[in-house]
Amino acid sequence: MKKAVVIQHHRFETLGSNFISILGELEYEITTVPVFEGEPDFADFDAPGLDGVDLIIALGGPMSANDGYTALQREMEYLRTAAEMGRPVLGICLGAQLLARALGGSVEPTGGYQFGLRKLWVSEEGHADPAFSKIAIPLVPTLHGERFSIPRGAVRLAEGFMLRRDGRYRRINMAFRYRKAYGVQFEPQLTLEELKVWNRELAGDYELMGPEFDPAIEARRNLREFTGFASAHEAQMGAFLREVLRGNYA
Repeated sequence: MKKAVVIQHHRFETLGSNFISILGELEYEITTVPVFEGEPDFADFDAPGLDGVDLIIALGGPMSANDGYTALQREMEYLRTAAEMGRPVLGICLGAQLLARALGGSVEPTGGYQFGLRKLWVSEEGHADPAFSKIAIPLVPTLHGERFSIPRGAVRLAEGFMLRRDGRYRRINMAFRYRKAYGVQFEPQLTLEELKVWNRELAGDYELMGPEFDPAIEARRNLREFTGFASAHEAQMGAFLREVLRGNYA
């Protein structure tokens, strides 16, 4: 049986039933590394050795990749080593920012905050990428306030726009690939059931969007829009994950 390591940075930001089902179907044993349990100092990162690992998924969370927590420092080294070894890695939101920093990129605040569906501007390289090209509808759920630069040697797959709290838009990177490692500034694993949990447990995040947004209205809008999009999202992100696992690229 193949082994997948899932790094979890928040109790309610989980892998999602769609991805869990696919990994089960493909006979992956899932080991979860619960970094979030180390709050508030986040000192421990107890992950399996990479020799027996076939896939790493690093999920999102409320901390910053620039925080000096020991667990995050060790995680970045873990992600960097795995990426350099050519292991499939999928960094999601905070996981993508940690992967970017691990590979020599930078992470900084955007000046705004996103929580809801946003459009992707897919690059030519993204359209040609065996896995990323499976995202035929360039619309993705987001939950973040920071952005990453594209590390040296990586390929930009997509960009997007962030509405800052000062009312101006800022262009940001949304996805990259380095060898067999992907970093995405969105939530490919999200299901409708999980979003309902987020709307309950992470409701305060809507307030971070700034005075241009009413948190209650945004929560209802997000749930309404994602309810209509969830089945298409799960289908194309499932195809994306399957292609990541195949690893049919240099």
